[in-house]
Amino acid sequence: MYNFHTYYITDEEPCLLNVDVADIQPSYPEQVKLSIGLHPWKVTEDWRDEVKTIRDAAQRTDVWAIGECGLDKVKGVELSVQLEAFRAHIALAEELQKPMLIHCVRAFDELLMLRRELEATCRQEGREPQPWVIHGFRGKPEQAKQVMTKGMLLSFGHQYNLETLRFVFTSSRPFYLETDDSRLSVLHIYEQVARHLDVDVSRLSRLCDPRKTLFARQNP
Repeated sequence: MYNFHTYYITDEEPCLLNVDVADIQPSYPEQVKLSIGLHPWKVTEDWRDEVKTIRDAAQRTDVWAIGECGLDKVKGVELSVQLEAFRAHIALAEELQKPMLIHCVRAFDELLMLRRELEATCRQEGREPQPWVIHGFRGKPEQAKQVMTKGMLLSFGHQYNLETLRFVFTSSRPFYLETDDSRLSVLHIYEQVARHLDVDVSRLSRLCDPRKTLFARQNP
């Protein structure tokens, strides 16, 4: 079972490990791939220097996603600074052709605006934008539908809106499961979701494996 977003390596569990660029190690176990970015809580006026360091590290083959990055109206520096830093992450993801892992709190209007900007640019250049995945999604089905129509995908932790989860499941769009910063086993989350969706855990494990969808290019 794949853990789409975590801060901890657990036994031989395949996962996307969120790492701080200052703490990145020379190598990791084979089953561990990385996401790297500047969390909106950590954005400061000096974010440009940090993004330059992230850009260098993000070119590693074991870095499969840019992030966790994003927007947060509850915590962090003023939104205008967060928007600048997030745009830099978008540019990096497009340059390196890697998906984005997004943290978004009460800033979905701004997120959708940025996605529209990216789509317009990509249309002009005749290419497809990189996928964006909103992690730890807890919104209602209406909000899920709104972001999914703009090419965004969702990842769920142990807390979620059950109606939304069922909507996404029946939409036939990929979705993912994660532990985030909790010490819960990802198996616990898979079992919980499987009960709520009335599906076998083995089937859910296949459906929620990003190596077959989102990361197919990185995992040939």
